[in-house]
Amino acid sequence: MKILMVNKFLYPRGGAETYMLKIGQCLAGRGHQVEYFGMYDRRNTVGNQAGLYTFHMDFRGTSPARFLYPFKILYSLEARRKMTAVLAAFDPDVVHLNNINFQLTPSVIDAAKKGRALVVQTVPDYQMICPNHLLYNLQEETV
Repeated sequence: MKILMVNKFLYPRGGAETYMLKIGQCLAGRGHQVEYFGMYDRRNTVGNQAGLYTFHMDFRGTSPARFLYPFKILYSLEARRKMTAVLAAFDPDVVHLNNINFQLTPSVIDAAKKGRALVVQTVPDYQMICPNHLLYNLQEETV
């Protein structure tokens, strides 16, 4: 089976990335073809044969490009376009979305839905449905 793993970071940065990389290793160890799509970073440990990645968005950086980030975190045309190209080149049976918030955006879901692959998503936190990521109601001080 051909599986495309999608995560904004493609190196072991935190728990979501470690999880995604370990799943990919396990799948490859069982004979599946696994490729990855996410942001370009010199620290990337995995990738895809098409060599396509989104522009690196560093929210802590000082690049003037950071002033455009508020517009790019809602929907990324770049991520959709590059994801579509990776899907065409790899033609996966399954697309596994992991941490796509902010840098990749739901645009990768749109790209994945247009293909023939089954699309699954692991949702490790509440970012997609809650701005404070905790499902915490600040006014009522409850979860």
